[in-house]
Amino acid sequence: MMIDGLILLAAPTARSRAYIQALVAAGLLPERVVLLGEESEPPGPALHAVRQWQGLVLPDHGESIAATCGRAGIPVQACAAGSVNEEEVVGILRALAPRVLIYSGAGGQIVSASVLGLGFPFLHVHSGYLPDYRGSTTLYYALLNGDAPGVTAIVLDRTIDTGPVIARRMYPRPPQGMDIDQVFDPAIRADLLVHVVADFSRRGALEPIEMQDPAVGVSYYVIHPVLKHLSILSLTSASEQ
Repeated sequence: MMIDGLILLAAPTARSRAYIQALVAAGLLPERVVLLGEESEPPGPALHAVRQWQGLVLPDHGESIAATCGRAGIPVQACAAGSVNEEEVVGILRALAPRVLIYSGAGGQIVSASVLGLGFPFLHVHSGYLPDYRGSTTLYYALLNGDAPGVTAIVLDRTIDTGPVIARRMYPRPPQGMDIDQVFDPAIRADLLVHVVADFSRRGALEPIEMQDPAVGVSYYVIHPVLKHLSILSLTSASEQ
């Protein structure tokens, strides 16, 4: 089912591949994908099969975003710009005027206040249970703290990870040997995205379940390599789960 007014702003990343593959697998097709930057050749052959773990659709990094869109009949609008804040991208988004924009830009970019003011919601799926885990390395700190990994869908606002909460979910800890950055993290984000998009297709709007207080919560950013290694060592094998 193609959902009118739903646009995915993607970058050539593991997260964007996971998003579009999970949406296609669920039959929830964005009206268009705007692809920022140049997508290189996939690192390996496409598997041409849906891989799952504990009900999660695991991304196939052998299939490009363009290839996934091609087999699902989703139009792709390529854009050489690499940032959502560049004028070329702003012009495209202003012309498309989506009802909801799924934001999956390159990591580390902050959407400017002027772009957030274009008149439509930027839906972002954050790898952390908000407001407890804000920032860019929340998954590793959750594992280190012995907590279950959490994901939160929010509408972006002008400060980091403080926007209205649309949905939240906890997930099982990944097994030893699973690539956290390229497989697990994108997969759990994509899973919650599918639930949010399915709800949006039924209701016709994003409905917040909570408004965050920016003064409440903890932010986690740079993690020391030793702490990151310790968080991975805390995982058990798949057979022990």
